[in-house]
Amino acid sequence: MAAITASEINTNNNIKFEDFDRERLDEIYNIIAPYSEMEKNERYFLNGIIRHVKPAKILEVGVAHGGGSALILNAIKDLDSRLISVDYCEKYYAGGEDNNKLSGWLVDEKFSDLTNKWQIYRGGDISRFIEKIGGDIDLLVLDTAHIHPWETLNFLCILPFMKRNSLCVLHDVSLNYLQGRENDLACRYLYSTVISNYKIMPEPEENYIPHFANIGAFRVIDDTYKYIQNLFESLLYTWEAMPMTFDKKIFPYATPILPEDIDSIKNIFAKYYPDHVKFFDNVIDYQRGIVNHKIDTYKNGKYR
Repeated sequence: MAAITASEINTNNNIKFEDFDRERLDEIYNIIAPYSEMEKNERYFLNGIIRHVKPAKILEVGVAHGGGSALILNAIKDLDSRLISVDYCEKYYAGGEDNNKLSGWLVDEKFSDLTNKWQIYRGGDISRFIEKIGGDIDLLVLDTAHIHPWETLNFLCILPFMKRNSLCVLHDVSLNYLQGRENDLACRYLYSTVISNYKIMPEPEENYIPHFANIGAFRVIDDTYKYIQNLFESLLYTWEAMPMTFDKKIFPYATPILPEDIDSIKNIFAKYYPDHVKFFDNVIDYQRGIVNHKIDTYKNGKYR
């Protein structure tokens, strides 16, 4: 069956991707479930999108155990498709007994028969690898640090390499509802700010987050590029990832944005958003000013 482009999905047909070709995921569900950081409907939602759209080139950013990678590879095993994955960390980010295992270890250990369609980059921000990965990306699965500005910066670096009418699946868009995750707003900022004529979510998970699902997808269209300033403007929201005030106790598994990350991101922006580089430089100065104000306030005892 020929691939269905994202632009051919009827925005008014209320398609439920979480109900599409569930049997494909059922084949491996019990194997990946303990290692997947998605909930049940979220896994079926991603599986259904892939089975329906049949993307040829998929980019996954944020790997962890590799539960999502295994899901994607299983969904494309009979398709003319390939998956490229990127994780900031060389090893599984959350520690514990799997801390000595490489990011994505689950694929190698449990699904080695699917690795012929898989390539993974570890140990750096997506801005370091995106030019090697190249263009013609049909589907982006973005699931990274969740603290601002990571997801927006990730998406801005990837966007020039995505096809028009491609899809982005964004996980943890409602994560800030959960106790202890109130500051994890990066995905919500991106999902709410990006311009698209097609945004869709599955049914919310029962007894998880009320009213709103924690995963969504949107289509990349010409207006996504035309109104790219919206995303750059959203970088003025206070950065939780600034190293000088980054609190590992609040964000135990997240990563601060380091100077080398900024340099790598700026290199991409200089090539693909030259008109916005000065604005980005000003954003960096602005965020550093916020950090300095916080530090001065604490030093002066105004919060005591």
